[in-house]
Amino acid sequence: MKLLLLVTFLLSTKALFANQDLYDKDIEDILSASSEVKADVGSRSGSRNYLKSNTPVDIITSEQIERSGLSSLVDVLRYFVAGFNAPETSIADGSDHVRAYTLRGMSPDQLLVLINGKRLHTSALLHVNGVIGRGTSHVDLDTIILSAIERVEILRDGAAAQYGSDAISGVINIVLKGLGHRQKISIHAGKRKEGDGTLLQTDTFLSMPLDYDGYFNLALEAKNQEQTQRAGEDNRLTPPSVQAHVGIPDSQNFKAMLNAEVAQISDTVFYAQGLFNYRDSKASAFFRPSNDKSMPKYENGFLPMIEAKIYDYSACVGIKGEFSNGTSWDFSNTLGKNNFHYYVHDSMNYSMAQESPTSFDNGSLSFLQNTALFDLKKSYKNFSIAGGVEYRYENYSIKAGDSASYFKTGSQGFAGYALENEIDESRQSYAFYVDNLYDFTEDFQFETALRYENYSDFGDTTNGKIALKYSLNKNLVLRSSASTGFRAPSLTQKGYSQTSSFVNAQENLSTQGTFRADHEIATMMGAKDLTSEKSKHFTLGGFYKSSEDIAISFDYFYIDVQDKIVLTPELSPRTQEQKDIFKKYNVSAARYFTNAQSTNTQGIDIKIEHKYHLLNKSELDMSLWYNYNINTVNKSSNKVDSAEKLEIITMLEEGQPRDALRFLAHYLYEKISVTLNISRYGEYMQARDMKKYKFDAAWLSDFDVTYKLNNALKVSIGAINIFDTLPNKWDGLSGDFYGENGIKPYSRYSPFGYSGAYYYLRASVEF
Repeated sequence: MKLLLLVTFLLSTKALFANQDLYDKDIEDILSASSEVKADVGSRSGSRNYLKSNTPVDIITSEQIERSGLSSLVDVLRYFVAGFNAPETSIADGSDHVRAYTLRGMSPDQLLVLINGKRLHTSALLHVNGVIGRGTSHVDLDTIILSAIERVEILRDGAAAQYGSDAISGVINIVLKGLGHRQKISIHAGKRKEGDGTLLQTDTFLSMPLDYDGYFNLALEAKNQEQTQRAGEDNRLTPPSVQAHVGIPDSQNFKAMLNAEVAQISDTVFYAQGLFNYRDSKASAFFRPSNDKSMPKYENGFLPMIEAKIYDYSACVGIKGEFSNGTSWDFSNTLGKNNFHYYVHDSMNYSMAQESPTSFDNGSLSFLQNTALFDLKKSYKNFSIAGGVEYRYENYSIKAGDSASYFKTGSQGFAGYALENEIDESRQSYAFYVDNLYDFTEDFQFETALRYENYSDFGDTTNGKIALKYSLNKNLVLRSSASTGFRAPSLTQKGYSQTSSFVNAQENLSTQGTFRADHEIATMMGAKDLTSEKSKHFTLGGFYKSSEDIAISFDYFYIDVQDKIVLTPELSPRTQEQKDIFKKYNVSAARYFTNAQSTNTQGIDIKIEHKYHLLNKSELDMSLWYNYNINTVNKSSNKVDSAEKLEIITMLEEGQPRDALRFLAHYLYEKISVTLNISRYGEYMQARDMKKYKFDAAWLSDFDVTYKLNNALKVSIGAINIFDTLPNKWDGLSGDFYGENGIKPYSRYSPFGYSGAYYYLRASVEF
């Protein structure tokens, strides 16, 4: 905090004594020449200078992404965006293979993701363990190829009235490279300080110009990630030894992305974009010591390995143009699907004893989404109006695994989906929306948005937004917005069910069921049909520009959410009638999804961007971003006091850092480029066994040096977390599974993982 105040004071003092007038200057004179400053997100009225937006918008450029040295979009956002959190989990089933992420500490499914302004489908995976993002499905950002990105736009404001469901904490718009980019081949190789976690990646960006400023761009990427191992010894064994896997999983990825525009002489443009991702990822469950139920092959125990094979694709085709009266039009259709298939190896089904296989097909999850859009936009002298209609179709299905994977106790590590879990459900929705932007005067701008949406499974909703911007003088601009929003219950939350067995703290085997809200057990325990989450938003802030090279923005935000959908804690039967129902389905505990909570989130964002022109014709760009937010659960209707309930509330309120700092500096001199990133992650809490445990704040430093050998070839060397900072272990907690000397010595909430320093070498050639 002291560093933040000192840097803010120094930069602001320098700015106050500057006498250049930059209000009418191009923002490219403020930021680096390579920065793309126009943003599409935040208004349907067209691209505009992101600092002059009525609501807070941030941009990460392709140049910034390249010199970060990172290989995934989730890591890029965590690197640049204060308030973006993406823990790396272990021994958490599917959550090991698809990372959850949050903005401002809110749920992953409250953040909308677009590609070129079109909604991207979510993953079929539902996080059901005690991880950040518990009970949610979200877009898998690791399907995106970084070399295909021109910029990433982040809207830090509620926008359900503009874009529909999920846009509660904000919107991420991924803009793909278009015309004018050179072709490129890159190779990246790296390893962790401990000698594991080797990463090999190669990617290619190909671009072919077409007539009338059209283009055809194709990006390909192949990546092999080896696991890291940070597990503690398993004290249940004699002698104790490391068995389970704690760290980044083994994975192989292949990705392809397409972005194309075919322009006609009539100014009509056909366009297409698409992505394909195949991922094969492996991670372990907890080790199973030997016992009298084990097969001879496992007389010394066994470590179940969970394999996820993930297929993800999206295809968008569209046509756009302009009528003779100047009205722009755009018609598009986007089809996307995600399939998540589970396999378990080196395991067994205790119920089958000697007859149990050792490998299982555990079934699959699948989610499909098709979105058709027709947009219109018209500008007058000081007035712009945009609107349109949207139709969306969604389908969610669960396919059962082989019978051995779910028979009675099921396969250890992860039980298969049974025939009674199978589902194939669909829904559809349609929406009408309008977005108006009006300049009352040169200094006062007013924007409104209204959206009506109707869902076939829960009804309709109408939401609105108003945003104001006022220029006090040529340097200082104030802005504010207020809106209502919603998030539709996902089909995964409505349709997911599974029964699995696990060993509890007393080493006893128990069976737990996750049931649909309309299941007999859930209704017996008080479940009702899910309805949408409802939200209210307010922001107040502005930006200050005082010289040719400095820009400061500041924003306060408040978000209130009612009827938040959560997965209940494990519920045990209390009455005899409930006990009879539980016995009927052979479970000892049950949980289900319900509209159970009301929450509010509030905080501030402060950003400073400064560019120095030095005497040797070199340049130094610096940016500082500080975020502070508080999440509060005001109401929870779960009528049960339990250790798991405390864990859930602690996770929502304190499981993520309340404050975060990002300081980024980039120095450019002739052929040498040096980037330094310093990050601070605030403290966080995790509860276990009715007690909260605190994990300290941490500082991390990242470094990249790039040398341009010629106009085509560049080489880079760098490090992420160069000083090998690790989160502190559980303090005061001892246990076989969780504890400072347990199998999992670190909290799964750690915002920067626990794999330590990563060193890499990168080379690229342009042609």
